[in-house]
Amino acid sequence: MPKPSAPISKSPVAESKTKPMPQKMLDSATNQKEIKAHINPSDLPKVSVITVVYNGSDHIIQTMDSVINQTYPYIEYILIDGASSDNTRSIIESKITHLAPTIKLDNTKKDNPNNTIKSYYLEASYITSHKRIDFKFLSEPDSGIYDAMNKGIDLASGEWCNFMNCGDRFYANDTIYELFMRFLMMQKGGGSYKPEIAVIYGDTQILYDKNHAKILYAAPHHKKNAHKYHHRFIHQSAFIATQTLRYHKYDTHFKIAGDTELFTKLYNQHKPFLHIPVVVAIFNTEGVSAQLSIRMFQEDCKIGFRYNPLFPLFHTLRYIFWVIPRTCVRNLIPKKFRAKARILFGKHHH
Repeated sequence: MPKPSAPISKSPVAESKTKPMPQKMLDSATNQKEIKAHINPSDLPKVSVITVVYNGSDHIIQTMDSVINQTYPYIEYILIDGASSDNTRSIIESKITHLAPTIKLDNTKKDNPNNTIKSYYLEASYITSHKRIDFKFLSEPDSGIYDAMNKGIDLASGEWCNFMNCGDRFYANDTIYELFMRFLMMQKGGGSYKPEIAVIYGDTQILYDKNHAKILYAAPHHKKNAHKYHHRFIHQSAFIATQTLRYHKYDTHFKIAGDTELFTKLYNQHKPFLHIPVVVAIFNTEGVSAQLSIRMFQEDCKIGFRYNPLFPLFHTLRYIFWVIPRTCVRNLIPKKFRAKARILFGKHHH
């Protein structure tokens, strides 16, 4: 595996020409034409999008296309493959090399003289007149999803990191652009904006199947105890400050709730969170943490106990009287009606 990346700046920009944004305009600006009139695109930060995959040949192209088709001008796209046994690696390699010439290729990793782990790594850049995407692709064995995500952090050089894992995708081609334009408007417009924001998050479309989906609105950042015991937004719809991630990586002891562990830790350390009302990601409910499991319950209890010794008791009661009965009722509904029922009767706000 290559050495961790140092932050790489965009092409030098002289003095920012972005005009201050009045709060009234900030609240009403809902399309790119209004945004472009008040924000200089050269002020946009470089972002790192990280995709973790293992045996994802059926879905990886869909996820990659949602990143590559973004209109955002400065993207670093990092793909971490856990040495898939299907043709995932060749699909990713083919997609990247079709778009851009390979800059760097390394097929061996040596941890120490007595242990050599087979590894595949390449870098490439896709550059047009409107945007630049720098690819970094690493394929090697890992110890789980959060180990793989930490490898992505080590490679990241953008100011913000998003984890758009295989099977999930961005909601629209201009999603990142709209999110960070709004972020810059908040930054320039003052108000409640804090310059040391650690996590920016938006809303999510929950995809049950190809015909059924709904928007899940994240909890406002100003809501009391919004993320004290669990993050009230979908992980894929968050951008985390890379500097924060380098200091607070994912705890690999967790197999399902590592994202909850990270976000609750940051929240309880009073790191600022910012909700921006933009639908960021489409979350496929077939993901690793989308199903109810004993392991998820245990990991949630372990995390909540850190911030309230009584949390496991309250969480157990919630499972007995709400989560388990709800899941049983859901499973009794015929499969062809189940997704529609989840849309009609499920929650729409975190």
